[in-house]
Amino acid sequence: MYKQKFEYFLNAVHYCMWLFERKSQDIINRNVLLIISPIPKYLLTNKLKERFYRYQKQRMTELDKFFNDKKSGYNIGWANHWFGFFYSSYTGIIILSLLGLILRKFGDINTIIFILIIVIPITLWYIPAYKAVFTKDRYLQYFRQFEKENKYWHKRWKRKTTAFIVGGIVANILGIIVAFSIAMN
Repeated sequence: MYKQKFEYFLNAVHYCMWLFERKSQDIINRNVLLIISPIPKYLLTNKLKERFYRYQKQRMTELDKFFNDKKSGYNIGWANHWFGFFYSSYTGIIILSLLGLILRKFGDINTIIFILIIVIPITLWYIPAYKAVFTKDRYLQYFRQFEKENKYWHKRWKRKTTAFIVGGIVANILGIIVAFSIAMN
């Protein structure tokens, strides 16, 4: 039961991050088109305008596939990146506290030990999320399910995703504060 709720939560957060990336990319595309649109309108002949608009329509379908493909699109890549970043940032308190303790005890840290202190907790923390979201492309099944949800569901999960992101940022800030307070005392 807990595993299913955990998996649902992570996939819903990942889905909302993907929606945000799509929306951001759409805004960027519209602004670029707004800037470019006067060029063919005022500088090209009718024959060239027709060719340009035909080519533009073809390119827009290709760009839409490039950006919005759920398996290998640009936006899903960024959503995966940000999901992993914010999920892993919850280990910030542990990692930075551990670094503060080691700095206080030994004064200086070997580079290899420093890297291990960062990499091992993040890796151990990220394994369950990877299994819940990315193994066998589970997120695609959840995406299909989430697309059928109503407007209220989307609004509620956007707020939860925002809280998840803010929580990750706060965890890192608290980790820095704890690390400095441990190291300086």
